Order: sequence, then C-alpha cells, then structure tokens
Amino acid sequence: MQQIKLGEVRISSLIERDGPVRTALAMFPDATPERVARALSKLPGFTYDAKTEMLVITYQTFILRTPTCTVLIDTCVGEHPGYHESLNYDKTPWMRALEAHNLTVEDIDYVFCTHLHIDHVGWNTRLIDGRHVPTFPNAKYVFSRREYEHWKTHESGAVGPSFAACVTPIVEAGQALLVDDSFMLNDQLSLVPAAGHSPGHVCVSLKSQGQHALFCGDMMHNAIQCIEPGWSTKLCSDPAGAAATRRRFFAQYCESDTLFIPTHFPAPTAGHVRADGDAYRFDFLPSL
Repeated sequence: MQQIKLGEVRISSLIERDGPVRTALAMFPDATPERVARALSKLPGFTYDAKTEMLVITYQTFILRTPTCTVLIDTCVGEHPGYHESLNYDKTPWMRALEAHNLTVEDIDYVFCTHLHIDHVGWNTRLIDGRHVPTFPNAKYVFSRREYEHWKTHESGAVGPSFAACVTPIVEAGQALLVDDSFMLNDQLSLVPAAGHSPGHVCVSLKSQGQHALFCGDMMHNAIQCIEPGWSTKLCSDPAGAAATRRRFFAQYCESDTLFIPTHFPAPTAGHVRADGDAYRFDFLPSL
C-alpha cells in the first residue's frame, strides 16, 4: 500500500503475502456462479485473477506513525512451525519491509489486533530458543477482551495453534491490554465494535485534524463484498451478524469521507464505500 497522510498521521503497510488465493465460490457459501460473474464484471482487474477467477487476498500489517507513538495494526501469519501447509510461504518479506521503513522491533509502541484469527496475530511473537516471546518488547498489545475470552475456551480452524503461540505469550508477559470493544487509546485511536466475522471483531478508528479512517480487519476480504454485502466467508463465526455489520457500516459511511482500509485488499488498499443502486461499490484511492 502506498503511504497515506491522514491529518498528522502517516500510514503505510508491511506486505507478507500478496496474490490470488481462492475463488468467490470457494470462499462465500451464498455465492452462485451467475452472481459471481456479474460481480466480477464490476470489479477492478487487480482485485482478482481473470483466468482463474481467484480473488486477490493480501496479508499486510498497517503502520501508523502518529506525533506521539508508532502503531501496528494486525500482524499477519508470522513465522511459526506446525501451521497448515497453505501458510508455509516465505515470511521474510515482512521483516525486510519493517527494516525498509527504518523501524526496529523496539520502535513499536502499540499493536492493535482487530481479531485473533491466525493471519492477524502471527508477528505478535517470535520463536526464540524454543519459546514464543513478544516480537515487540516495548509494545502494549490491544486485544478485545470479548474476543480473547471466547478463543481462550473455544477451538477453531481460523485460530488453530496461533492462540497458544501468538496470544497467550503476550498476556503472560504482561504486555496485553484486554479492553472493551469501544476502548479509546487517545483522541486519535479507538475501537469500534464490528462483531460477526469473529465474536469480538473490532475496527480501529483513526481521527486526525478532521479526517477519519477505519481499519476494517476482516469486515470484508475483497471488494466483491461491497457488491454482495450479504456474502460472509466460511470462516465467519456468525455469518448473518457479519453481513449485518457490513451493511451497517456501509450505510453509515457511504456518503462520508471516511476512508476504509481493509486488511486483505490489494494495493492501493484504501478507498471509500459508495452507494450503487441497491448495493455498494468500493472506490479505491488512485495509485500514485
């Protein structure tokens, strides 16, 4: 994602993986071939592969440089043994990207996780001498308490071994902030409840000098869900709730200047949701 200036805050991203992953039919149980074909015809070409019709799903971490702190939002899959083979790709681009941004792990003040699925918590920790330890030694990690308490007592393929590897060590190290879903860190950064994809899923709200952005996590995985807001993924804890959350956010912000920044959208990633007949569309920011 290209760098964005929102008020006093500079926003950029660290890409761990990018490219086509799976088709809409494989991803969304309510999808049909006819509706997929109609929706793809409305999407920009960089959001899917025309030959295979696989949707492009980007794994990335957002960096926010504010006047007072440096923040990461969502931390991808990370480098951990024992994960499903589909997650065994080269993870070195993420750490190289951190260095390319002239950052070290010691520079990070806060890590926000929109939810605790395996592809959003990975770089929370690193495996050192056989132990998972916090990657960012000086950071506080912001987790929804509701999300944490749910996965502490439930198992899911969407979370898998990552809870023990990437969440529990943060709590045990005393670096976790387990917060309500409407938590405010300061005047710029706060959480907005957005449950459905997971029980305690949140968006991260950024406000600066009259401008507003929402880091959406997995409220949507691809711009096709603006055209078809009722389509929830197979990994959603509450598919109907996830669809209701999308519709609520879309209706609330479609006539505003609020910038949506979804974790899995390919570059340029950020854009605006706009009403389009009975549904919506995602207008990506122009590439520089």
